[in-house]
Amino acid sequence: MHLKASFRILLLIVIVALNSPTMAQRVRAFGGIGVSAYLGDLIQGSPAFKQVSPDVMGGATYDLGEKIRYRLGLSLLGVKGNDALSPRADLRDRNLNFKSFVWEVSNMMEYDILDRNIYNIVPYVFGGFGLFHFNPTTYDRNGNKVYLHDVGTEGQYLNQPGYPKPYHRMQLNIPFGAGVRYEVSNAFAVGFEFNYRILFTDYLDDVSTPKYATDALIAAGQLEAASLSFRGDEVSPGVKPPLYRPRGNPHYKDSYYSFQVTFSVRLDNVFLGGKNYISPAGGYFIPQTRSY
Repeated sequence: MHLKASFRILLLIVIVALNSPTMAQRVRAFGGIGVSAYLGDLIQGSPAFKQVSPDVMGGATYDLGEKIRYRLGLSLLGVKGNDALSPRADLRDRNLNFKSFVWEVSNMMEYDILDRNIYNIVPYVFGGFGLFHFNPTTYDRNGNKVYLHDVGTEGQYLNQPGYPKPYHRMQLNIPFGAGVRYEVSNAFAVGFEFNYRILFTDYLDDVSTPKYATDALIAAGQLEAASLSFRGDEVSPGVKPPLYRPRGNPHYKDSYYSFQVTFSVRLDNVFLGGKNYISPAGGYFIPQTRSY
């Protein structure tokens, strides 16, 4: 429902831009491609861009003034983590791993630090809020794909005191970041962008609580959840979860981020009409044109 509604809003902006002489000069379509990664319980050591996945994004911006604009975007990306790649022996012994596809709809404000009518190279910052969906998966010891939310590896479906409730896979986040844009012409720009998301969940990787629920899961007959709660026995057969080493750390929420090569196209020559902007102070002004 939320994803369809966001697509409709984005489509509406583009349609209006194509038909309005006062708005078309103010709308840019943008896109980007790059890599994404996450920070959480399954990433240790120097975390920057470890275990990266592909990332694509696109959307539209609407100028509110010379240097500030509204930005609506859609991102499709991956996140993953694997204890087998950890520099710590105790985490390699835990042997957990996950992957998740994430879609995200974001609503943000974007601000140019320099005036793009004067400078070709324009740094900018942005921030706002978004809605994202995730669904962590893994492959069990038999090679079968498992959706971790549905099995409850931390005892979510035990219905017993001391165990968490199932987490929501659709959540709000706070995206923010910075980029630099090279204005190739008045209508086209390329650049680079870094986008970081603050999350309100610790279950992007399906790992949060310090307590292993393995024994309780076995007692309740939830054998699949028990086998995925602690996977050290796949590395060393017969080993049990260590009581003195926590499964996760609930005090720090997960997060994810991306780095992209970007492009944007101004929608200003797709109709027969004037070239007026609405200025922030009211009235109209004609944007400056640089010589290239």
